[in-house]
Amino acid sequence: MENEAIIVINPGSTSTKVAFYNRQGELSSANIDHPQSELQQFERIADQLPYRHKKIKLYLDEYIKNNSVKVIGIVGRGGIVKPVSGGTYRINEEFLYDARSAQYGEHASNLGSLLADKLKKEFGLEECFTVDPVSTSRLSEVAKISGVPCIVRDGRAHTLNVKMTARKLSKIYQVPFNESNFVVAHLGGGISIALVSGGRIVDVNDGLLGMGPFSPNRAGALPLRGVMELCYSKPEPEVKKLFSQNSGFKAYLGTTDVREVLKMIDNGNKKAELIYDAFVYQVAKEIGACIAASQGRAQGIGITGGIAHSKRLTDDLESYVATLADYHVFPGESEMEALAEGFYRMYDGEEDVLNYPGE
Repeated sequence: MENEAIIVINPGSTSTKVAFYNRQGELSSANIDHPQSELQQFERIADQLPYRHKKIKLYLDEYIKNNSVKVIGIVGRGGIVKPVSGGTYRINEEFLYDARSAQYGEHASNLGSLLADKLKKEFGLEECFTVDPVSTSRLSEVAKISGVPCIVRDGRAHTLNVKMTARKLSKIYQVPFNESNFVVAHLGGGISIALVSGGRIVDVNDGLLGMGPFSPNRAGALPLRGVMELCYSKPEPEVKKLFSQNSGFKAYLGTTDVREVLKMIDNGNKKAELIYDAFVYQVAKEIGACIAASQGRAQGIGITGGIAHSKRLTDDLESYVATLADYHVFPGESEMEALAEGFYRMYDGEEDVLNYPGE
């Protein structure tokens, strides 16, 4: 039917993106802000559920009333839950419990499934879904080995946007997604540089804590001796906050905005130039590692995320890696589109719906 649509929900730290999609694409969207002054009343992220629900419901009800839309499905961004294979998942009680309890990680994306479930009941739907949760992890067995038996390499990444970028590259190269090999670098507040092979992420740095380049505010891979000294000299929460929120550009230059860093360089700031050069160098080095891990079979390199809006940076990065594989830039992120497409692939029978936690 022409007026059928789905609701797509993507919670961020201080906003919630919500949209209506049909098979042709986005019909309408809104980015609903949540000021920090309002969020600070909530002790845990899950406590924000009634507050965020009330905010987005106003937009949803108005659009439906004005456009006579029939909602046939709801898909929310999946959060940090048990490690799962990629795909479209039915949001069940176990998924909701793990997202609500945040036992695997406290993150705004955990609200995606909780909001979808609450709206499902209000729209009279039997089920709701999520696509490629944050904790999607299908690293190859060799990639999981860390060098210390009790530590397993993890792959928390910007899975939605990474896989969506790989799908875009598959269309450009006219190869089936499940037969493709690409290296995708998501450059934003966090950095995820992944080898996407055969339709799954077989290797990627942990974009939250550990491995990979430093980001605007995260530490990335660090020399172990320095990490040990910090861990023995400071409480664990303080060290975790330092590595995940107060490192990178923020620690060196006092800003998380690459545009500000480039202004500093243009004004003759040599320290800013060094830190920026180190960032580009580390990203390039990680891309090169993924090319090597593909045994040279990677068909192309995709650069995406908010930082990819900087042509100056993507040009500087290209000077390092362009000889390794074809180079493509997709500025911004396509998480909403990825959620919608994942739902419709499942809804139209192109992919099976998966049951959490799966394997």
